Amino acid sequence: MEIRIRRGRRTDYAALNALCGWPAVGRNPARSVRMFRRTVADLAYDLYVAEENGTLVGVVAASYVRELRLGGQRATLEELVVVSERRRAGVGRRLLDFVIARARRRGARTFEARPADEVAARFLESTGFQPSGARYARPLGEGT
Repeated sequence: MEIRIRRGRRTDYAALNALCGWPAVGRNPARSVRMFRRTVADLAYDLYVAEENGTLVGVVAASYVRELRLGGQRATLEELVVVSERRRAGVGRRLLDFVIARARRRGARTFEARPADEVAARFLESTGFQPSGARYARPLGEGT
């Protein structure tokens, strides 16, 4: 079966939401769809999907930020999800290779990822990523 990678579309939200299990923004599905559509249109964000026979089987997303210390852009892997029945079949690796090549074409100087678990960390290491320190985060929700 042939995998085709294409840019994500505004109309892909329902399929991608089912695949990724994204939480509703403020428990408001309409607001979530609007945020997704703005994200797809954002020039500092790449979202690509893998299709097999017209069915979405994976998604990869990267964001870009200019970083003075690097003298260019830093790309960050935001999402890499493959449907469970197609995992370990090379779909995730193809999507990751694709988005890394895209980041190079965009002029990114480094590509980072924050694995969600040990399985994701092992996958990233198998593709050439190396641990690179710790990051800290502070939620900026209402009242914080």
